[in-house]
Amino acid sequence: MFGLFSWWLFDKSFGYDGISSTFRIARHQVGDFALHLSLIRSFSWGNNFPPELPFFASKPLPYHYLFDLSVGLLERAGVRIDMAFNGLSILFFSGLLFLIYKLPQVIFTKSKLLGLLSLALFLGNSSLTFITYIVQNGLSLGKLWLQPDYLHMGPLDGSLISTFFTLNVYLNQRHLVAGLFMVLFVIYLLLVSHSRNVNLAHSWNGFRFMLLLGVLLGVSSLIHTLVMVSASIFIFGFLVLEKRFREMLILLTPVVLILGIRIIPVLGQNLGHAWINPGFHAEKPLTLFNFAKYWFVNLGVGTLTIPLGFYLANRKQKILFMGIGLLFIIGNIFQLGFRIDHNHSIFNFVFIFTNMLSAYFVYKVWQGGILRKFVSIVIVFLLTISGLINLMAVKNDFHLEIADAPKDMLIAWVRDNTAPDSVFLAPSEQFDPVTLAGRKNYLGNSYYLEVMGYDYRDRKKTVQDYFEADNITILEQIKQSGIDYVLVPVVPLVDFKYEVSPLFWEENVKLVYEDNKQRLYKL
Repeated sequence: MFGLFSWWLFDKSFGYDGISSTFRIARHQVGDFALHLSLIRSFSWGNNFPPELPFFASKPLPYHYLFDLSVGLLERAGVRIDMAFNGLSILFFSGLLFLIYKLPQVIFTKSKLLGLLSLALFLGNSSLTFITYIVQNGLSLGKLWLQPDYLHMGPLDGSLISTFFTLNVYLNQRHLVAGLFMVLFVIYLLLVSHSRNVNLAHSWNGFRFMLLLGVLLGVSSLIHTLVMVSASIFIFGFLVLEKRFREMLILLTPVVLILGIRIIPVLGQNLGHAWINPGFHAEKPLTLFNFAKYWFVNLGVGTLTIPLGFYLANRKQKILFMGIGLLFIIGNIFQLGFRIDHNHSIFNFVFIFTNMLSAYFVYKVWQGGILRKFVSIVIVFLLTISGLINLMAVKNDFHLEIADAPKDMLIAWVRDNTAPDSVFLAPSEQFDPVTLAGRKNYLGNSYYLEVMGYDYRDRKKTVQDYFEADNITILEQIKQSGIDYVLVPVVPLVDFKYEVSPLFWEENVKLVYEDNKQRLYKL
């Protein structure tokens, strides 16, 4: 069942038509997929080692890239890109669902009902979206089945109810799915060992086991850094409160070492950002009312069931969930990514566990007569109905078709006729033919540069001089910058504001490719 649902979910959002050579991308996945498809192609068709952002050539990549690398290596080995991308996504999401089913049974009590409740609450987020639906559509089941879009896409549409806490975030960010699976797998193994009252720090086998968990957790930073950091804080808090200091030291030492090795290449870059940014996406100016309002509309009935589940937990269970409370506080005070949006990964991790508290509360209510069972059913309905509405938006979403090689002849030409590590001076398109061919753009789409935290202001000025070149001296500067090709559009592009001299390029640089949209010159 986990695999079938995962297959439907991910195939619905992304596919590939091998006959027409086009990507099939769901509307709400377009922005993220333009980035990830370019990263994947940089590994499958290009030579992106050591890794760089294809949209910002010659600078180390400060991004967790292991998932995209894995997909790229599969495509390089001959697996079609959608099968590689969706296949890994299905594998990790199925594993994630299984762990969400099993973990509450390790933490609380061995009950299939408890596991199923945790799953249902994970898939159906507990926001107040359902109220908006009722206001707009009444209780119409027909309109629910045909619901064409998400009712709230905060902060993208100005709404307070966030898109980051719906299934949409897992469709967009497949590496988030893989990262959550990895860290939950580590936590699951750790908690299973503790449930058997084994002191892992006082035996050679226990030492090796904890070391292995630490290595797995450290490697997960290459899949999703912020999820790994969240899990490390959670595990640290749990082991400290349990007074298992030696276990903590053994497990977290490889985590620190692996993370340190990963971030060394990017330390010299100007990747700074504000570290204190309270309130996440609550309305500003931030007040206690605005803060409470934001989390109430996003958690809905969960604002009651989560603390009630915590109240019903025993002492050891409460100790475990104190780390989750700490993470919630951290995510609401500090900005741990280049944009405050990135903090959503902390909350995605947190809500997996708070859903278990809600599930535990419902499970305890269920253990009674008919009235209590009826109440528990009502609570589950209120906790999941918004998620069901959002699931209909996934079902009814439409797709955009993006041309790939050989349908896009420029992508095919670049792939087949340029070196895998070539650098291009090219327009900064979202679906960039240069990066989709596995090559690098000297200055690509600015949104992706901002997401990565790059300071690209100086390069932006330089690129204007390069495109508007009118003398041989500037051509030499372009070559010295490591640029191999220059792509000049011959039809107007919205974001291409440069005054290019076609005559200068024709007279001084070799033309190697031309169609009705662009000309490509080799330096």
